[in-house]
Amino acid sequence: MTRQQSSVGLFFYTFGRWWLERMTELFPTVLKGKDRQDIRLAVHPDGNVSEAEIQQCQAVLAESRRRRAFPRRRPDISLMLPEGGILARDVSLPEAAADNAAQAIGYDLDRLTPFQAQDVVWTMNRKTEAGKQGNAVFRLLVAPRFLFETGLERLQRAGVAPTRLCMVGAAGRTEIIPFAAIARKKSRLVYVLPAILCGLTIVPFLAQEVQIFDLNRKANALADKRDIAENLRREIASFTAGPVAVEKEERRIGSPLETIRTLTETLPDGTFLTALRIHDHHITMEGQSKQATQLIGILEHHAAFTDAAFSGPVTRSEDKDQDVFTINAVAPN
Repeated sequence: MTRQQSSVGLFFYTFGRWWLERMTELFPTVLKGKDRQDIRLAVHPDGNVSEAEIQQCQAVLAESRRRRAFPRRRPDISLMLPEGGILARDVSLPEAAADNAAQAIGYDLDRLTPFQAQDVVWTMNRKTEAGKQGNAVFRLLVAPRFLFETGLERLQRAGVAPTRLCMVGAAGRTEIIPFAAIARKKSRLVYVLPAILCGLTIVPFLAQEVQIFDLNRKANALADKRDIAENLRREIASFTAGPVAVEKEERRIGSPLETIRTLTETLPDGTFLTALRIHDHHITMEGQSKQATQLIGILEHHAAFTDAAFSGPVTRSEDKDQDVFTINAVAPN
């Protein structure tokens, strides 16, 4: 898919979303669901919910069932996690994979987050702006289950089924992860209607089955190419993981190459090193120089080294032409 095609697709997506929002504004408030009640239950640091809040929630739900309103809406029951309970990050996907974004992100969830898929609840929403090279950008929200599992089990035993996880961030933004849809009691018509629709639509379904059979046949023919693509994906992932690990380690212990470059640019002419030891940010230099007594000031004022000091006396070389020195210092971050 070219960049121009990606831009056109993003334009239609943005325009369709804007048009739908404008049309929704014409609906009555009762149909837009903005008056839906929100019951918030705070999750304590130990993952539990207080008994008082559970009883209050049960009372509100009982009152909601007695109220005769149309359309009847079940209140939202939000589990409020403390700040930091919901992790967020942006995920960039090629435009060709945007239609199956949930499947693609779920497949790589253990790589995108420090958790396994069975240990978290998550959701994702597409952003309106495009990423690099016209890629689709999705905002991924993840909440570890151990933060709320105890409270969730306690609520379920009390007959209360939360509908979503919420967290109010530092900027006042509310992050929401909806739970799976809750099953409700169905009328007899709900069971009869699918049978009627099935009878009316049997021909399109048969055509769909034929199409699926054809697609499966083509997919099997492309199995070898799919395996090649999977191998390439794993190789790309291994190539990208290495530089990230090296960069992280360099931030922690410093870059030896950067330290050597700084010394090369800073030490005056006529100075040479016979030994250089680097451990984290601590360095030890041994060498000879005609200006050995000035090296401490040069390192601290011109190269931003700290705690620079001679580790022993400065002596003369065998030809009495240069000073022999040993200096300990801390390299800049």
